[in-house]
Amino acid sequence: MGRAQKLLIAALICVTALAASAAATAAPPRFQGYVRGAVTGPGHSFFVGDGLGLVFRDRRHTGTHYTVCWKGPGGDKRCWHRTTGDRGHISRIGTDAPDHVGSYIVKWIVNDRVVAHWRFYNHVGD
Repeated sequence: MGRAQKLLIAALICVTALAASAAATAAPPRFQGYVRGAVTGPGHSFFVGDGLGLVFRDRRHTGTHYTVCWKGPGGDKRCWHRTTGDRGHISRIGTDAPDHVGSYIVKWIVNDRVVAHWRFYNHVGD
């Protein structure tokens, strides 16, 4: 192996190490959205009639206007329009779980762009 090849390999190793280091120290995403149970915390499995929290956070700005909607089986859909509080603080909407059994997707939208999403399954209640 010649000197040029050894230098090239050494340079590639350095670039790979720098890229891995940068990825490990990358800041968390600006937006965070998830569904949590009234008592259970973030989850992907709930029951008809459970209390849910639709949680959203903007880590960079205060007063972000957003829309959050869930869509489920048979096309049932529900939306809320809210504004976040202080930068980095969570904004939570309390609601009952949907009335229908099945898979749901929740999307948080800022300026007509989906910035976070979460899936959950709604089971038969008591």
